[in-house]
Amino acid sequence: MPLEREIIVLGDIEMGAGNLTDDFISDNALSELIIELSKRPHAIDLVLNGDTFDFLKCPYFSANQLSYPRHITSEISINKLNLIYHAHNKVFRALGKFCKDKNNKLYFNIGNHDTDLVYLGVQKRIKELLGNPKNIYFKQVYRYKNVHIEHGQQYDFLTKINFDKLFLNYRGKEILNQSFISFGLISRFMHMKEAHPFLERIFPRKDLLKLQRRLIKKLTRRTVGYFVKSMLYYPLRYFYDPTYTYPRELFRELYIRLKNVHWDVDNVIPTFKRKKKHSFKKDRIFVLGHIHEKFVEDKDNIALIHPGSWRDEYDLDINMRKLIPRPKRYVQILITDVGTDYQVIEIPTNRTNLNFDKVINDELKHVKLVAKEEKFHPPLI
Repeated sequence: MPLEREIIVLGDIEMGAGNLTDDFISDNALSELIIELSKRPHAIDLVLNGDTFDFLKCPYFSANQLSYPRHITSEISINKLNLIYHAHNKVFRALGKFCKDKNNKLYFNIGNHDTDLVYLGVQKRIKELLGNPKNIYFKQVYRYKNVHIEHGQQYDFLTKINFDKLFLNYRGKEILNQSFISFGLISRFMHMKEAHPFLERIFPRKDLLKLQRRLIKKLTRRTVGYFVKSMLYYPLRYFYDPTYTYPRELFRELYIRLKNVHWDVDNVIPTFKRKKKHSFKKDRIFVLGHIHEKFVEDKDNIALIHPGSWRDEYDLDINMRKLIPRPKRYVQILITDVGTDYQVIEIPTNRTNLNFDKVINDELKHVKLVAKEEKFHPPLI
């Protein structure tokens, strides 16, 4: 049966600057996959399904210092992109090779960690870094026939992007209009991430927090502090700063999360099903990201797929106090003259299990150890 199109989907790579807030270390595995795709004898649509870059947690470099500015201009985003390129140039080179075949197409879907992709200057710089090919596209949603691919943050109340108002004006400059949660992460939690660079890589969070009671108190105290100030202090103190407006509908959501010690991203599938019910009549395969868990539901001729994340992540065996490295996966979709089929493909890994207590005792040491195991050399650690 003739192959009309092959679509490859992977997401949540979250390439950062190679510093303590960068959780991506699988440059070798990812670049090898991309190069292998570039050698296939037919055209491929490669869809990087959101959060390809972790602009959100990537620092800004200026005056020989790293910082996390709240007001993100195009120039700041390009500065961050250059740091990401320096840290992960092997992946960029592989993408450049993939794009040399004019029949291949590379799509960057926009996620909540790389909202900066909406800047035309950022898009132009990415094309420059990849050799200025013409077969690169930036999308909110990728669609082809009965295939629908998007990141999924639009179905998460806390991380939803306002695509109708992508920019704000601040002191005569155009800045990125991010979610309330993103502004909070930049302002209040990046230094906490630097102090605990490994903890965010561990799942499930509820089991992690059972073993880290002090961390619960620290997170709760900082979150409550930011939440209260966002209601009572920041709107007055920064009256002319549009990034400090407080969306009142968040009150109930944040209260529930604090009460239940819930720090994970919510499952977006139920909301997606409700809001996209009409799409099920015309589309057959839906691929989402955002949730860093593998999920496949295929019934009534409708497939809903989460392939998982490409970050360095671990499953916690709470009884054995052991951390088990998570595999990397991507979705292959084949469209032929007889229909559309898919499979979730797992990348073989050869990684060492870690002792949870040793990791907690020295997180920085283990960040370096696992990077060394992946043969990744972070430039800023």
